[in-house]
Amino acid sequence: MTQSLLRPNRVAIKMFADPQPQGSPDLEPYIGLFHHFIQAQSLEGLLLDVADYAHIPDGPGILLVGHDVDYGVDLGDRRVGLLTVRKRLEDNPLADAARDTLRRCVSAARAIADSGVGELVFSPAEFEVQLLDRLSAPNSDEGYDQARAELDGLLSEVFGSGGCAVARANAEDPRKPLSLRVSVPGAPDTAELLQGLGG
Repeated sequence: MTQSLLRPNRVAIKMFADPQPQGSPDLEPYIGLFHHFIQAQSLEGLLLDVADYAHIPDGPGILLVGHDVDYGVDLGDRRVGLLTVRKRLEDNPLADAARDTLRRCVSAARAIADSGVGELVFSPAEFEVQLLDRLSAPNSDEGYDQARAELDGLLSEVFGSGGCAVARANAEDPRKPLSLRVSVPGAPDTAELLQGLGG
């Protein structure tokens, strides 16, 4: 078993919208929905506030801010997606942190879909794992190789052996966080995937 060397304090997963919207999506409905999630405690984590950054091109969109986790409809890198950022991880191994973040992201995508609010559909067929701690997880060839080795077991467990393809993102810019793009042909829907991740 590969020893876990990567223990980032923050791990993010961005699950992309499918299909990608043509032009700027209408994010207004998600403001009210995220306020409802706070009031109803619909999502895991201590949720605190909603921030509207929809006016910023290629920005964070609508952000649901929490103590240990943030959720948001993100517009970064000119691709719309559901971004889940797990914070305050306290030295957890990468595979454990990524599993927890993926479960929360899928749960949020399921809650949004069940609400019937908004026009976006977030699909686990493509997502990006971002390690937001450059000291612990440098955006380098060595950092990528280590992250890939630590995440391969989790991805095989969740999607089956050979069930997904993994590629490095942001390789051209070491100032950006180390990121792994995961493509899952024939991915299960969010309800089935959530069951596989432990509900």
